[in-house]
Amino acid sequence: MFDLDGVLLNSKRNMELSWGAVCERHDVNVEFEDYFSNIGRPFKDILDILNINVDQTDIEKTFNDVSTQLIDQVEFYEGVESVLGQLANNNIKIGIVTSKNTIKTQKILDLLGFAFDIVQTPNDALKGKPAPDHILYAMSELNMNASDTLYIGDMDVDYEAAKRAHVNYVHALWGYGTCNDKNVIKLENITQLSDIILNE
Repeated sequence: MFDLDGVLLNSKRNMELSWGAVCERHDVNVEFEDYFSNIGRPFKDILDILNINVDQTDIEKTFNDVSTQLIDQVEFYEGVESVLGQLANNNIKIGIVTSKNTIKTQKILDLLGFAFDIVQTPNDALKGKPAPDHILYAMSELNMNASDTLYIGDMDVDYEAAKRAHVNYVHALWGYGTCNDKNVIKLENITQLSDIILNE
């Protein structure tokens, strides 16, 4: 299972423009890097961390509306399509667990044109990362054991969610965050993932 932003998708420019619109329209005085350092969590959780406690629903709507309008400001990392194809050809189940909302996620995945076995986006029934709920739910839906599951992420919340779900974690060094756990496999690019999984 993959995180989306920073693992399959480079969406930093899209997020920066969307956050700029939030600051302008809602008189928010928070630097983009402060927002960006918390991505991976549910959007309202990030607002709480940034002490933005009013108009959260309107702010989230602005961010999502602008982000959706600027969907062309995202790009998949080199090698993503070929790696997904290789895994699928070897009958490996492939899913996404992301904090990006359903509408934006679907628009982005339509650009990729790949049929994932499951796509987990935020909902009111499950807690967002770093809680393990979405990973556990996806595993249950796919009838997979933790010992046979790998989660690929790039932020602390991905690492924590994977650990709490008791699944193996792989850190994407090409993404947005760091991982200080020396026991975690860290990959320089996504093409190395095929070597790890298919050669086991």
